[in-house]
Amino acid sequence: MYSSYSVEISNISKSFTMYEKPIDRLKQIFLKKKNFSKQFWALENISLNIAKGTTIGLIGKNGSGKSTLLQLIAGTLTPTGGEIKIDGRIAALLELGSGFNPEFTGRENIYLNGAIMGLSDEEMNQRVPEIERFADIGEFIDQPVKSYSSGMFVRLAFACAVNVDPDILIVDEALAVGDMQFQLKCIEKMKSFKNEGKTIIFVSHDTYSIRNFCDEVIWIMDGRIHMRGEVNEVSRLYEDYMKNMVDVPVAATNDEEVNVEVDLSKQTLSINEVSFYDNGNKKINRFELKDDIIVEVQYTLHQKIENLVGGIAIFDRENNYICGLNTKLDQYQLPTQPGEYKIKLKYNNVSLLPGTYYIDVGFFESSGLIRLDYKARYSSFLMSSSSYIAEGLTYIDHSWHVVEGE
Repeated sequence: MYSSYSVEISNISKSFTMYEKPIDRLKQIFLKKKNFSKQFWALENISLNIAKGTTIGLIGKNGSGKSTLLQLIAGTLTPTGGEIKIDGRIAALLELGSGFNPEFTGRENIYLNGAIMGLSDEEMNQRVPEIERFADIGEFIDQPVKSYSSGMFVRLAFACAVNVDPDILIVDEALAVGDMQFQLKCIEKMKSFKNEGKTIIFVSHDTYSIRNFCDEVIWIMDGRIHMRGEVNEVSRLYEDYMKNMVDVPVAATNDEEVNVEVDLSKQTLSINEVSFYDNGNKKINRFELKDDIIVEVQYTLHQKIENLVGGIAIFDRENNYICGLNTKLDQYQLPTQPGEYKIKLKYNNVSLLPGTYYIDVGFFESSGLIRLDYKARYSSFLMSSSSYIAEGLTYIDHSWHVVEGE
């Protein structure tokens, strides 16, 4: 019978037996009448359906149950209760190198992975050359995977996952490992899967990536579905929740180290400098209420990239997110060929009240999943005022009116 859903989950729960000390496991074997363990419920009564061809984002703090849910869907864990129905072949990138035998070579693990997916040796023989090409790990393909770096692990794992023609692809933060060029290649493959109408379940702590790539988002909290819905709404509520539950670090000043140095030879793009100007093209960093502010970002594009996205965000000293703009939202095309560039963003009639404000600058590939370069609190400007006119973050044009009571 045809189903419009790739994944159907009904009242799934998953518990794990926990022991306070390792010796308690042994005690439990011989002293059966006494309980040395306790049950931890990672998931409780979760029900959800995922329609075919949908890209679903999963968000939630560490320990919320996201990875457990993915492992249940992938079949690497069995539920304590409930039922899961899967329609189609699943390929999953879960924990780094999961499903690989460390004693086997990369090539042997490719065939092992294919057998687990239900493919014959003949079918795998046809796919192995493309898997080798995609992984691009050279002679290491015939070395035991226990000798692999984390980057080689994820290269081989992703190459296996996407080249067995899955109907459902699960990606759990795996793309955070590996060099940027490989990450970009993986993203292009994921985009093609999306265009082909395959189902993708994507886990990330980066809500920007979730908003740009996913059709819908599910927020997992304490082993339950806290919220499911439109990407922008749910992800922003999640961001507010995360900001309020953790201590916010004091914003860095200009002379503090806020960004990690990287090897420019391996970068696709690098941000060089951020400057502020007034309407007279004078370089300043102090402005008055209602001034225009021009932010200039100098950057180098080292390699050709299509549909480049640039963004600038403003934060105050308390880390409040004032405004974030990017070229994708404004449908503004950036150059794609390698070279030195300056991009300018003009804020008109800025109504921010007196204080110091900080700038984040970032460039991304088109889906927003890969940060080509990102500078947090890279520079700052000062808003001042000769008079005390209001309190808060921003001045709102207004008028007063009194209506006399009858």
